[in-house]
Amino acid sequence: MKSALLLLVIALATASTVTDLTQRLSNYADHPFGSSMINLVSVNMKTGGSLNELKQLLQQIKDELIALTQLQDQENGTFTRRSQVDLAKLQATLEQAQQDLDNQRQEQSSLSNELTTLQTRVKEDQAALDRNGRGSSDAQSRLDAENADFATKYSDYNDAILACKEAQRLLLNLRGEGASLIQLTQDTKSNLIQTKENFQKIKEILEAHTKKSSLTLFQPIIEGLAEMTTKVNPETLNNVLSLVARLITALQEGQDQLEANHKTQVENLSRLGDDLRNEKQTLQVSLATANNRLKEIQSRLNELDGLINISNAIVEVTQLNIQDATRINELEDQEYSNQKVSRQTEIDIVDRLIEYINQKLSE
Repeated sequence: MKSALLLLVIALATASTVTDLTQRLSNYADHPFGSSMINLVSVNMKTGGSLNELKQLLQQIKDELIALTQLQDQENGTFTRRSQVDLAKLQATLEQAQQDLDNQRQEQSSLSNELTTLQTRVKEDQAALDRNGRGSSDAQSRLDAENADFATKYSDYNDAILACKEAQRLLLNLRGEGASLIQLTQDTKSNLIQTKENFQKIKEILEAHTKKSSLTLFQPIIEGLAEMTTKVNPETLNNVLSLVARLITALQEGQDQLEANHKTQVENLSRLGDDLRNEKQTLQVSLATANNRLKEIQSRLNELDGLINISNAIVEVTQLNIQDATRINELEDQEYSNQKVSRQTEIDIVDRLIEYINQKLSE
């Protein structure tokens, strides 16, 4: 009977303890740690365990919880600092990649503009070179024509002067023989006719390139020679001789003028040819330089295409890495915050239990 009563008392005391603890931890009734701790204290008190030992155990649990909280704080601080460093590195990589991309695009734009300008210059230089070639060919043709024309005209003058001198010799011989007093021989008559015909031919040949003042001398000479084929009048003979002498002088002056004009023309055309050759050399150098630069630009543009693709890829990947790192940091911060709240709740539960034990010890 006494044993049954004792058991009843213990059961009532245990029920009272559990009820009291549950009320004290009502805010943490659904917390797994709270339920475990209530069970721990209840079992200890049910089995008649030492409250002081229980208090020490709870204090040890609290100390471990505080130490764990401090460790988590340290780990979180280390993680935060490392994350900030990593994010800073990623941000620096992103900024550098964006700067590289901007620089590459600026260089690409500048080179593209230079490429367009050079392509226009190459076309202009090539067109100028073609014109130069045509100009050089024309200058050479004009020089060849000038030389040929001069050779023909110079020869005509030589032939005319020679014919005049031959006529002069014939007429001087006639005057020396006193031809006016004697009958002309058949040979002399034939020579005079031939000389007249020669002057007629010379006149026709020189009409294209002799002064008119010189040509006016031919007709009186031809008429005088025609008259002397029948009889030689001293006055006519002297007049023709005078005309022939004047004609020789005029022809020599014409020949000298022809030579001077030819020299001037040749100098001008030669100078033009030299200028065109110098221009051609300058254009060729300019064209070669432009073409070499075009190759350099095209090569660099091809290289820039690859570099821009790489920079774009770096920017995109780095942006994704930053997003991932930021999201991980946010998750870690949330996890740390949740753990800190949970750990503080556990410490609060232990504090309540220690307060309860202290109260029991003071009763």
